[in-house]
Amino acid sequence: MHLFIQFYKDAYILDEDFNSYKSGLNLAPLIELCETEGRQVIYEKDDYLIHQGDTERHISLVKSGYCRYVGLRSDGEEALVGLAFAGEFAVDFNNGVRHAPSMVSIIASTRVELLQLNLDYALSRILEAESDFLYKASDSLFLMCYRRLLDLYVLTPAERYIQFAKSYPEIVSKIKAKELASYLQISHQHLLRIKRSLAKENI
Repeated sequence: MHLFIQFYKDAYILDEDFNSYKSGLNLAPLIELCETEGRQVIYEKDDYLIHQGDTERHISLVKSGYCRYVGLRSDGEEALVGLAFAGEFAVDFNNGVRHAPSMVSIIASTRVELLQLNLDYALSRILEAESDFLYKASDSLFLMCYRRLLDLYVLTPAERYIQFAKSYPEIVSKIKAKELASYLQISHQHLLRIKRSLAKENI
């Protein structure tokens, strides 16, 4: 087991983007469609784009601010599972495509400006030009989620934080500490202890 963990760390290739699904897709046509036909919408901090259990009907291109994807724990607390920043899409894609209830809520973490389109309409337009877009999108999302799952099981909380902070320093400086702790699946206090320990080690 020790050898496997070391191999995993040595072989790890950092994703250029936090939302690495983008690297496997040509999103330019979808971005252009949102920019030319999308409806400008403003959500204030902590407004819901979609509630868990509702059906996703829109695809939203974030122009400013950022959104968080959350599920609810049994005690009612949020578990942060994803983020969408400017230039990215805020949408529960897989469930929206299947017209299934959303498994997450998407919430504005700051005041957010979006360009919003009906999801079915946007997909119909994109599929006219690229018939295998849904396959590519699902494959890219799977690879991103699989990597995050491996990180959760293989890396310690401190290693997950170090990896995240080195890979995405702009995100660490932008999001709330409680959001980062929730994403790393540790308490806010544990995150503070990790930061203090690393500061003493000058990491």
